Amino acid sequence: MERPLWLRLCFIFAGLSFFITQGLGMNLVMANIYQLQGEFSATVAEVAWLSAAYMAPYATFSIALFKVRAQYGLRPFAELSIIAFVVASCLNLFVTDLHSAIVIRFVSGMAAAPISSLGFLYILEAFPPARKFSLGFSIALTGTLLSAPLARMVSPSLLAIDGWNALYSMEVGFALISFAMIYVLKVTPPPRAKVIERMDILSYLLFAGGLGCLAVMLTLGRFYWWFETWWLGALLATPTALL
Repeated sequence: MERPLWLRLCFIFAGLSFFITQGLGMNLVMANIYQLQGEFSATVAEVAWLSAAYMAPYATFSIALFKVRAQYGLRPFAELSIIAFVVASCLNLFVTDLHSAIVIRFVSGMAAAPISSLGFLYILEAFPPARKFSLGFSIALTGTLLSAPLARMVSPSLLAIDGWNALYSMEVGFALISFAMIYVLKVTPPPRAKVIERMDILSYLLFAGGLGCLAVMLTLGRFYWWFETWWLGALLATPTALL
């Protein structure tokens, strides 16, 4: 049965909100990497580890969660994912130094991985099957691009208010809005299937190690001098062996 227009618009709005919520967590650091030097009394290269710590698990965790979602169901997946994301967003408010920030950014990267998947699923839910992968997919891809310019627009004012805490207080607010949307709007759950096998654990560990090293190298490569930083070469060579 086709949903009414207002409900379909709600699904599209929810999906775009998920993209913005997840993207702000990633782009607020990347957009303010030079400004955060003073916040943490660190160099640009040291602050860049905040982005690297986020991207390493984010780039790989969503692949593993695809099978988890298929086996255990979309509804439990969505509810647990948004709870984990809200908790991870709140942890950012307790950062005291660069080292604690890096650890929490790693946790945030893991928690954010499912949110972008939910953004796609909610937007596609608003369209009939014939238009899901034309109009629906186009809107979803557009949604993935919204957070970067938004982060640059709002960051200067937030940094002037309370630095790091102001940036991530806004992320907590978006996370709580997304939390409410997931519990109010329920997507059609696909049938479950047993898809996780024992060898998947080994496959994921190899894949996560390789792609994680590549994500760290691509994030930090422009901040370090290659001829003086041998481990950049190791990070680039490791994916060749693992993948």
